[in-house]
Amino acid sequence: MNNVRKRAGITAGVVLAGIGLAFPAVAFAEDHSKPATAAEARPHAGKGAELREEHRKELAEALAKDLGVPVDKVTGSLEKFRAAQGEKHREERKDRKDEWAGERPDAAALQKKLADRLDQAVKDGKLTRAQADAVIAAAKAGVLPGPGGGPHHQER
Repeated sequence: MNNVRKRAGITAGVVLAGIGLAFPAVAFAEDHSKPATAAEARPHAGKGAELREEHRKELAEALAKDLGVPVDKVTGSLEKFRAAQGEKHREERKDRKDEWAGERPDAAALQKKLADRLDQAVKDGKLTRAQADAVIAAAKAGVLPGPGGGPHHQER
């Protein structure tokens, strides 16, 4: 619940700053090429989308009342802000994906590292040799998730 309040407070601050800077300089034009609400854009999203849309509407109404501006202008500003944030996050994910491309760890090296760690655990008395051997066998069989393990890594 605290996270929701923080997000609402941050969003309200951004909207207030945007309204203070943007309204005097920009005239809003209505774009009919896309759905007006998130619920219309994703009708299959279910109850969660409906609740989010309801909360967004309540936030826009409260901000409009506090600022003395029409609700549709606040809603437009919030939608623009969300769209910009979504684009920013998509770009960040794309950049991370590009950075990690081609840097998959070698499965054999990871299994060797796992075996070394398990050997140390046996020496430290944290595992028995039978337990360590079972984990190593599971890794070699592809049962463990992650690079070098799991069903999607077999038969390459």
